Amino acid sequence: MEPCGHTPIWSGQRVERTNARGRHTYVPAFKRWIVEQARLPGMSVAGLAMSNQVNANQLRRWIQLEGRRGVRPKGLPTLLPVTVAPQDVRSAAALARLPAAAVEIEVAGTVVRVREGVSAATLQMVLT
Repeated sequence: MEPCGHTPIWSGQRVERTNARGRHTYVPAFKRWIVEQARLPGMSVAGLAMSNQVNANQLRRWIQLEGRRGVRPKGLPTLLPVTVAPQDVRSAAALARLPAAAVEIEVAGTVVRVREGVSAATLQMVLT
């Protein structure tokens, strides 16, 4: 395949070894590089895979695996854990008797809505 000028192409070694069934083991540096390239805005995963002689489904799998390892694309917010801890047993009972009201929390452009009618005890259970 001829380079089109828009899709980056790896210049080093791609394949570490090939087994008897013809399956490739790819060089880890190549895998990291191609996943980084695939995450760039506007990059075509299929086009990048074809230009670098990798099956597009294989590249998508590598992207998924990197996401599971905690590598997050740049610009996504990191959510912090929320803990609701009453001061003592009496305040927990008072919390359960509070009237239900609608609540809206916005964090980095994401809105969490709690509708009226949700008991404080249920909300506490969900948030802890």
